[in-house]
Amino acid sequence: MKKKPYVLTALSFAAALALSACGGGGGGSPTTTTAPVTPPANTGGNLQTSVPPATYTGGTMQAQAFSQLNAYRSSMGVGLLAQDTTLDTAAQAHALYLNTNIGTGAITGLSHNELSSLPNYYGDTALSRAQKAGAPVTEWIAEDVAGGIPQADAASYAKNCLSRLLDTVYHLQDLTSSVEKIGIGFTQNSGTYVDYTCSLDFGEVTNVVGAPQANAVYIYGGQQMPTDAVAVSPLTNDTGVELAMTPETTNPAPDLANPGRPIMVRVNAASPGDVLTVSNFTLTAANGTQVPARIIVSSAALAGSTGATADVNNKFYPGVAILLPLAPLSANTTYTVSFSGARDGKALSKTWNFTTGAS
Repeated sequence: MKKKPYVLTALSFAAALALSACGGGGGGSPTTTTAPVTPPANTGGNLQTSVPPATYTGGTMQAQAFSQLNAYRSSMGVGLLAQDTTLDTAAQAHALYLNTNIGTGAITGLSHNELSSLPNYYGDTALSRAQKAGAPVTEWIAEDVAGGIPQADAASYAKNCLSRLLDTVYHLQDLTSSVEKIGIGFTQNSGTYVDYTCSLDFGEVTNVVGAPQANAVYIYGGQQMPTDAVAVSPLTNDTGVELAMTPETTNPAPDLANPGRPIMVRVNAASPGDVLTVSNFTLTAANGTQVPARIIVSSAALAGSTGATADVNNKFYPGVAILLPLAPLSANTTYTVSFSGARDGKALSKTWNFTTGAS
């Protein structure tokens, strides 16, 4: 049986620039590779429900982002991330590289790769940078990056960085995945665009097999939900939810000019063959109007799903399904999501509400 690591790429600078009016942009969408490695048994139910206190200086963007992301993951039920100071070093180096070289025009987009000829070069890839900082050669390393316009304070910078990533399809999938550790980098430079860059480096060490690939998550390893759990985003009773999807490259819906905020259901898929299929997935506004939307599933789940389409880029984890509104959602509106489907043929369902923000 083959394993599927998922390798992340970055949002183009042009897309980040287009988002500048509403707060910036972020990067990372997975591509798929395979290797003939059999994963170890991982039955799930090994979520990290507590981690050591972070050592970030109080009041910094890093401290705020660590707290905000872990609060989100805890509410979602996908486990906490532990701070890793080695990954902090790698992430900070890359955030500085991006901010410096976008500011001078030496590079024109957010990227996970660095050029050795440019200032503040630290390493070619997320993996090589983490290993240079001291990460074990067996540790799988993934990365998301973002950049945007000036914010009011550290908490706002953290929220802006995270929201640009969570309001996507592939980044949302990755930020809520089975990774176990995190390092956070942040560089802010008033007066030039991009005003700030943030880099989130993730580590995965449990139940991993084979040589890590550059910027990849080993989907069968790390911390996994119980097999009967259903995690959702936006969160149950979430408020201030964004109206539209952050553009990302690779584009999950290239035929849609401006999709709404993606809605995700994810389940444990810790073993090859675990698949989430969909029989019903709808979004309904408070007035009873059903929102036109596209159901997207992994290619492995298409045959067992109703009314769904396969991910056009073949980048979905097999335990993930997305409902993508065809247009932005309405402001200050409460929506109801209804989902029913099956994990490996065992029925499951979830109904929940969330409320959008003002803009």
